[in-house]
Amino acid sequence: MSGPVYSISKLSLNAYTRVVARKYQKMCINCVHPGFVNTDLSWHRGTMPVEEGAEGPVMLALLPDGGPTGRYFDHTVVAEF
Repeated sequence: MSGPVYSISKLSLNAYTRVVARKYQKMCINCVHPGFVNTDLSWHRGTMPVEEGAEGPVMLALLPDGGPTGRYFDHTVVAEF
């Protein structure tokens, strides 16, 4: 399922997150990998339910002003690009 084109697109998205975060410093801009969620997109092969996969995106949407920006989150934890 994961080939070189997919990997390059994810790397590009993560890099672009940093670019946009630097450009709009008053905004909180991050990217998140929700995990391998059991949805139509994963052909229902995902290992976690939608509710668990939503934890990261919801957490980022509710960050207070001054929260981290330009970061990559793996589920709910800051991770390395």
